Amino acid sequence: MTDRRQPRGSVPPDRRFGPPPRVGRPPAQGRPPAQGRTAQGRTAQGARRTPPRTPPRTPAPPRQPRGQARPVRNTRPTRRPRRLRLGRLDGRLRYGFAAVCVLLLVIGGRLVQLQGVDHTDYSAAAAAQRLTTMTVHALRGPILDRNGTPLAYTSNAQDVTADPKQVRAAVGAKPRRGAHHYTYLEYLDKLTPLLGVSRKTLLADLTESGQYALLAPALAPAVAQKVLALDLPGIYTQATTQRQYPAGTTAANIIGTVHSDGSGAAGIEAELNSVLAGKDGSETYSVDNVGNVNPSSRTVVKPARNGATVRLTIDEDLQYTAQRMLDQAVPESGARGGQIAILDAHTGQVLALAASDTFDAADPNTIDPDKPLNPTVMSAFEPGSVQKAITFAAALQEKKITPLQYLEVPDKIKMGGVTINDAWYHSTQRFTATGILAESSNVGTLKIAQKLGPATWDKYEKLFGVGTKTGIELPGESSGYLPPLSTWSASTFANLPFGQGESMTILQLASIYQTIANNGVRVPPRIVESVTKSDGSTAVHKPPAGIRVVDPSVARTLRTMLESVTMKGGTGVKAAIPGYRVAGKTGTAQQPDPNHGGAYSSWMNWDTFAGIVPADDPQFVVAIMIDNPSHGVEGGDVAAPLFHKIASYEVQHAGIPPTGSKGRHVPLEDCKTENPAYLPANVC
Repeated sequence: MTDRRQPRGSVPPDRRFGPPPRVGRPPAQGRPPAQGRTAQGRTAQGARRTPPRTPPRTPAPPRQPRGQARPVRNTRPTRRPRRLRLGRLDGRLRYGFAAVCVLLLVIGGRLVQLQGVDHTDYSAAAAAQRLTTMTVHALRGPILDRNGTPLAYTSNAQDVTADPKQVRAAVGAKPRRGAHHYTYLEYLDKLTPLLGVSRKTLLADLTESGQYALLAPALAPAVAQKVLALDLPGIYTQATTQRQYPAGTTAANIIGTVHSDGSGAAGIEAELNSVLAGKDGSETYSVDNVGNVNPSSRTVVKPARNGATVRLTIDEDLQYTAQRMLDQAVPESGARGGQIAILDAHTGQVLALAASDTFDAADPNTIDPDKPLNPTVMSAFEPGSVQKAITFAAALQEKKITPLQYLEVPDKIKMGGVTINDAWYHSTQRFTATGILAESSNVGTLKIAQKLGPATWDKYEKLFGVGTKTGIELPGESSGYLPPLSTWSASTFANLPFGQGESMTILQLASIYQTIANNGVRVPPRIVESVTKSDGSTAVHKPPAGIRVVDPSVARTLRTMLESVTMKGGTGVKAAIPGYRVAGKTGTAQQPDPNHGGAYSSWMNWDTFAGIVPADDPQFVVAIMIDNPSHGVEGGDVAAPLFHKIASYEVQHAGIPPTGSKGRHVPLEDCKTENPAYLPANVC
């Protein structure tokens, strides 16, 4: 036999599960096994366990001589390995399956919430992190005069902006060898002189939490280039616009101004803001985590739509001249202010609308918060005798008078418990109706108004537009005041016919005389001629339908009577223009004195004049009001000379030739029955 030796270090197969069990001596042949024991030495069930007997030791077999094979040893049978007892699997599987199902439900519900319910919010948040949208500003439309002269327009400018996140990154970066290290102090030192803002404000903008800050709006392009030349990280410029007003104070009360955000704040800028503003566009592009533009991203562009061009009816040259002459006349007369309105005689278009001491549209700091921005439509005053034209128009239309009809006129009259006087003392005299108008007799006017009666007189006041807004395209228009007929007291009708106790704007006063100039048809005044959109389409603003107030023959007769005012013997001779026929009327109205309970003052007045040129072929109308002059307290002393200057300029500027006809002087008083020595000169 071959010697079956195990390799060194190996374990025999029969010893892999521990030492072999001890085996007792085999029972002798023919001897039965011990009672109560099994062949394996275990106690039978129910038998008494007895200690096992130790079998006698078997002597070792004799050693085999060398060279002979050893006999194979008997090995004990191997013990079966113990099997692990497993628990019941059905319960554990149920609990595990339930837990997995609950987990899947939670995960599924969360997915539904994220992708279904909150999808929009998370998408918007993600887009906000990677997308940036910049506004592309629409150019605000220009405002032109009737001849195309720019009164307001928009020029290119640059906003200086910052990305505070990039600024923080530049300031907080670790200094590197050879690289420049930025500080907030450097930003402040370099930017403050160019931007014109305080260091405190600039620092607050640079350190805010967002990714965009507007440091300075609407800078000139040259200044913006200097800012970019500083090469400061996180500092940028973006294109914007700036509103320009080349005429300065000329027509500022009409044009108005804009807010800092570019929206209309006053005047035409505010009234037509939606037309002028246009609609801004946008550019959307992708950025990285520090705000740098991703060059490979798609840029979404929504083009801007520029504002429309608004053409006004005013003439910039006439507006400038009227405003300059008004600004000279007001201080010369020691007045508090003045207003002028000039209308086209036939269309009612506004040619000029001026107020003294107006502001500069380009500089909002020149606006006085205690004064109306456009007194010509916002402030009403009592017109005085200039309003007598309505009383005479109504009397002519109702055939209560004729131009040469004589009336007995004392120097005072008592009506409704009050006594009304003429401005000068005279005995009871026979005036023609024309003379009453030319010499501006309050008493004679009241006698004519009595022929009409309150109701008829009130009807014509309303037909001429007193007490109602004209509807002009300007904000804040006042309607003036005409007391309702039902509220009149016994003395009301003693003041209204000569322009006391009612109020109107200078534009309303001009509209009254436009009606007379236009042969009795009142055309509500307008100041916008046309609007041209960015696509080139133009909408012409047609004048509103005219309102027939008096017959054409009545209007022509009244203009002839008004010519007598500017001729010898009338109160408005200083308004006359050599070579032209001028029809007009002066006015002097007492102002209420707040220091005396609102009673009419004996020293504060509104001086007025309204006139038509030429009288026989009307082309334009001028109305003037001077507020409380201290030198020359009557309309013929201050307002009439100013009318002369402005109207003389306009006939030359507009190229209006004289008609060649001459006005006819008519008697103002009855010189046959009165002693000429006691009559004013040139009244016969």
